[in-house]
Amino acid sequence: MKTKKLHWIKRTTLSLMLMAIAGLCPAVFAQPFVHPGCLSTPADFARMNTKVIQTAQSPWTNSWDILIANSHAQPGYVPNPQVNLVRGIGGAPCNVETYSAAMNDAAAAYQLSLRWRINGDTACAATAATILNAWSSTLKQICGDPNYALNGIYGYEFACAGENLRGYSGWSAANLASFQSMMANKFYPMSHDFLIRHQGACISYQWANWDLIQMADEMAIGVVCDNRGFYDDAINYFYHGAGNGRIDFNPANNTGTVVAEFNSNTLGEQQESGRDQGHSGLETSLEGVICSIAQNQGDNLFGYNNNKVMSLCEYFADYNLGNTVPYNAYTNCIPNDDTVISSSSRGDNRPAWDLLYNQFVNRMNASAPFSTSYAARLRPEGGGGNYGGNSGGFDQLGFTTLTHTIDKMPVANGNYTVVNRASGLAVDNFNSTSPGTAVVQWPVDNWYNQFWTVTYQGNGYYKLTCGHGNECLDGLGHTANGSSAG
Repeated sequence: MKTKKLHWIKRTTLSLMLMAIAGLCPAVFAQPFVHPGCLSTPADFARMNTKVIQTAQSPWTNSWDILIANSHAQPGYVPNPQVNLVRGIGGAPCNVETYSAAMNDAAAAYQLSLRWRINGDTACAATAATILNAWSSTLKQICGDPNYALNGIYGYEFACAGENLRGYSGWSAANLASFQSMMANKFYPMSHDFLIRHQGACISYQWANWDLIQMADEMAIGVVCDNRGFYDDAINYFYHGAGNGRIDFNPANNTGTVVAEFNSNTLGEQQESGRDQGHSGLETSLEGVICSIAQNQGDNLFGYNNNKVMSLCEYFADYNLGNTVPYNAYTNCIPNDDTVISSSSRGDNRPAWDLLYNQFVNRMNASAPFSTSYAARLRPEGGGGNYGGNSGGFDQLGFTTLTHTIDKMPVANGNYTVVNRASGLAVDNFNSTSPGTAVVQWPVDNWYNQFWTVTYQGNGYYKLTCGHGNECLDGLGHTANGSSAG
C-alpha cells in the first residue's frame, strides 16, 4: 500500500475534522448503515441546502431550477401503481407491459424527496410518501419475458427515493416497513436470482448492464432494508462475480465490465463498447450508482485497482467526445463477435456525469480530462422527464449537478501516514483492533497500524480509518484539552 505523509497540524487549519460518528465508521463486523445513505447522505443534503437555499450558488441552482420545473417533482403528482410490474410480454397475467408506470413513479418519488430534503417542503414529502405507499400496497409480482429483470432499474430507484424519505414524520414506521417488505420480497429475489442463474444462459450471454442493474438493486435494497447480506451480495459480485458485472476481466470465460485497458490503464474498454454507445453509457451511470452507494456506506469501490471505474468512464467519454480510442475485439459465449467499436448512439446523454466528474476530480484529486469535458457538456443535469419519454430517459435518477457537485477538497482521498510535526512520530493504533483503544505516537515504520485511509465526507469533514483493523479514529466523546482519542 503506497502512502503519502500527512503532517499532523491543527485540525482547523486543515479542515480535517474527524467524522467518527456512530454509523459512519467501518468495523470488523457488520456496522450499521448510514441513513439516509443511498445516493446522498445527511452531509450531502446539508451542502445542497447551503448551496441552493442559503447562498444560491451555481451550478447547484441551475440543476435545482430544472428539478422544481419538472412535472414529476410537483406535489400534485398522481401515482399509477401496478399489481403486475411487467417488462417484456409474458403469459397472462403478464401480457401487458406496465413498466412505464414504475419508471415515472420512481422518478417522481425521488425528485419529490429531493425537494423535501433540500428546502423542507412537506407537501413534496407527502406526495413522495403517497407514491411509495401506493406501490407497497398494490404490487403483487414482477414478471414478463426475460426482459423482466430490467425492472431492477426501478427497484434501485424506488429504494433510493425511500431512503431519502426516511425521517419524514408523515411516513410512519408501518409505511416504511411495508415499503421494505415490497423491496425485499418483490425486487430483491428477482435481482438475486438473476445474478445466480442468469436465466439459464451461458455466463457472458447477457450484457454487462444487466448484471450492473441487479447489483445496484441489491445494494440499494440492502441499505433501505438494513440488510447487510443483500448489500454484501452486490459488493462481492463487484469483485468476484461470475458474470459481466464483475469489474475485472476474467479471460477464463470472457466476463467483466472492463474487458481491456490501454494508455497505462487510464482507458478501460467497456464490455458493451462494440454493441452501442447508449448501453455503454448505461454501464458508466450504473457504476456511478453502485460505487456511490458503497462509498456512502464506507466501501471504496471507486478506488479499486488503481481507479479502474474511472478508466472505464474515461474511455467512454473520450470516444463519445468524438475522439479515436483503441479497441480490442470482444466475443461472448454465443459466440457473438464485436470486431470494431460501435458508433451507434455516439454522444449518448445520460444525467450521471457530474457524479462521476466530481468523484474523480474534486473528491479524489485525480486527472480525468475526458470525464471533465463530458460532464461540462451535459451540465446542468435534469432527471427523469427531462430526457424524453422512453425508458432510456428514466434509467438514471439524474440531477447529479445538484446532488454531487462539491468544492474541490484540500486533501485528496487516499492512504496516509499521519505525522505529528512537533515530534516527527506517526499516529499508530498500537496493533489494537478493539474499539475504544487509545492511539499512540510511534516512530514511522510503514506498517499497516500507521496507514490511515482519509475519506472526504463533504463540507470540509474527513474520516480516518486505520489499515490495521479497519477502525475509525474517534474522539471517544472527549472534548477536554489533553484527552485521548482512540
